[in-house]
Amino acid sequence: MELKTSTVAKRLGVSTKTVQRWVKKYNIPCKKNEAGHYVFTNEAVEQLEKYKFLGIEEEEKEHVDWEEVEQRLDELERKVEQKADDVVSFQLLQHRREMEEMLQHIQQLERRIAELEQQQAELPVEKPTKQKRRGIISLFI
Repeated sequence: MELKTSTVAKRLGVSTKTVQRWVKKYNIPCKKNEAGHYVFTNEAVEQLEKYKFLGIEEEEKEHVDWEEVEQRLDELERKVEQKADDVVSFQLLQHRREMEEMLQHIQQLERRIAELEQQQAELPVEKPTKQKRRGIISLFI
């Protein structure tokens, strides 16, 4: 059975460009049709699956500079920590600003309450006046 590049790419879960790159890189035996497109056999697809799951070839693993990888990881960790510190600092400053605004509002309310209490203390206290009792007799006089 012969398969197209797009079919193989869907089966492997990669792009068609990746399949084409692997064919060239790993010298997968594939024929091309009259339009110049790859035509894959089941054996070729199995080889591509093998390379997909292997990831990096053994010879490529030897060329990886692990010290450089560690340095890059350390740098990334440092940047993440710095970013986290920046976020926490920003949040603390924002909370402090909110607390200062609340404190100012509370102080304004306290001043207003003191003013109202003072105004109430200055008001003359009106004593209720007693009304004279008038009885039935006073109606006749």
